[in-house]
Amino acid sequence: MGALNALPAQSTGLVIQINPEAHLNPSSIPLTFTVTSPGEVVVTQPVTVTAWVRALPGQQILLTGQIESLTGPGSHSSTSISWGGAMGRATGGAASASCTSGTVSGSSPQPFISGWNLSGIATCQVSFTLPTDTTWAPGTYTGQVMLNLFAQ
Repeated sequence: MGALNALPAQSTGLVIQINPEAHLNPSSIPLTFTVTSPGEVVVTQPVTVTAWVRALPGQQILLTGQIESLTGPGSHSSTSISWGGAMGRATGGAASASCTSGTVSGSSPQPFISGWNLSGIATCQVSFTLPTDTTWAPGTYTGQVMLNLFAQ
């Protein structure tokens, strides 16, 4: 009989590392408002914003927006724009989130989604409105709202 060689015990393992990830479409929203008479309420067409996030456990997911610019005929003392958001579709942890409404002005980012704490996909329909004061000169106003998506 031949000698039996002993093999040392070996083990193998599989390690899967899942990193946080976020995708946002669009990341900026161009705005165009046409004022035909002072005091008239001007609303943009709804814009679909889709946010997809894979976050680490315990992280809060934030979608914020801020005005990058607003220009038009003459000068205007207000650069605030109101927005209204409504959830279109939500999957995973985004099902417990809400699209928000509010006013965005200057360089202060405002939350466009609240209550989002687990990975998922959220689709918000967002419309923007100029303030209803009477100081807007007739003409076309253009601007940009920059969006930022992150988990912390």
